[in-house]
Amino acid sequence: MLKINKFWSIILVLIASATYAQSGTSSPYSIAGLGELKFGGFTQHTATGGTSISQQSKNSFSPSNPASYANLRFTVYDVGARMSLGKLTTSALEANTRSGNFNHFAMAFPFETNRKMAVSFGTNQFSDVGYEIKNRVNTDTPSYYNLFRGSGGINRVYVGYGIEAMRNLNIGLNVNYNFGSIQAVEAKVYPNTDNRFSHSDESYFAYKGFDFDLGAQYTVWDTIHYKSRKTSIIKHTFGAALHTKSDLKGDGYRYSETFFGRAFDGGNLIPIDTILFDDNLTDSAFKPLGFVVGYTMSKSDQWAISLEMEQNGWSSITDKSTGDKFFDNTRYSAGFSIVPRPSYDVRGGYLKKIRYSAGVRYENLYYNFASTQLNEIGISFGLGLPIVKSVRLEEEKVAIISTVNLTAEYVKRGTVSNELIQEDYINIGIGLNLNDKWFTKRKYQ
Repeated sequence: MLKINKFWSIILVLIASATYAQSGTSSPYSIAGLGELKFGGFTQHTATGGTSISQQSKNSFSPSNPASYANLRFTVYDVGARMSLGKLTTSALEANTRSGNFNHFAMAFPFETNRKMAVSFGTNQFSDVGYEIKNRVNTDTPSYYNLFRGSGGINRVYVGYGIEAMRNLNIGLNVNYNFGSIQAVEAKVYPNTDNRFSHSDESYFAYKGFDFDLGAQYTVWDTIHYKSRKTSIIKHTFGAALHTKSDLKGDGYRYSETFFGRAFDGGNLIPIDTILFDDNLTDSAFKPLGFVVGYTMSKSDQWAISLEMEQNGWSSITDKSTGDKFFDNTRYSAGFSIVPRPSYDVRGGYLKKIRYSAGVRYENLYYNFASTQLNEIGISFGLGLPIVKSVRLEEEKVAIISTVNLTAEYVKRGTVSNELIQEDYINIGIGLNLNDKWFTKRKYQ
């Protein structure tokens, strides 16, 4: 059995630090709105198709539903990073992409009171922007290409609280502070001559704003009797969460200039003249109202089956660059996980103590390109490698289980129809779920 030590923590922190500055997407579709929307759960939730709203555990939680905090028994630290390898396909061309970044960090602290309750805080991504599109025009003389480039995204810091309001019913609240910046550049570049000046138009806005998450979980137990007189206790958990809308206020600038196209195409920017510089501009971006509902059936720590549906009302928001309404973002997910023999206090049989997970999701995306709503399909698999630490609490010896989570997900997004782009990705995720017992006086014998 693996023994918990600082090695795993150091490895995950190094991975997160190395990838934090990199863009988490290379999708050309991130040119729209606030960019590519990111999953707000943890690495282990990705493995079950993104289901997390109705899952309960003493070792883990989901910021997507603050009601899940109330079931924690241990102090939990969860951090994760992701790498993505992709292929972009049009009707005529193919291109390979690679991206990766820090995905999330979160902690939660339960309180030993008459009622189950806990607080949590952390940070994750709400959206990511990272694209570079070149549209070459060879029919004119001299030839040129239009360049579209963007970077940035919206991050989130949250503080949340969950409590068992009454028997079998948990409720919770997150307060979220959203912040980040989006930079966009449009340029017309003449790569073969300096007789025509190339020119660019750049905009930059830093956004910030608040929103809230309201969550609830209700649990029912069912006892199944077998002919062999054995019984099994099955747990049914129903979950729901409401994500409020937010008006993100932005401050920024717009800057236009001319430059030499041949040098730019070779990787060097040599400015000629400033056309426009407009500072102290303001802008607004909007995050819509959304809700998610889910159901999980589980047997102790051995297995769980989860179903989930989410909808976000993006159709109430207009894309400023095109004047068209976005589409509502709808997601359907299903996931399964199993630990063949969760006897962590017994030596041996490590492979049977691993959590094996699989999931699938189908999502209608909010993008509106050529009046076409794009969809996304994801198939995921994951492993939860347990790390065991034994402690004595009062008169009881307790095995505290931390987990190294590994996830692989195949994602297909978009289509080559209507002159659009199909994206195929393999996403690799690694996360550390670290458990410990804090704020408790221990007695040793």
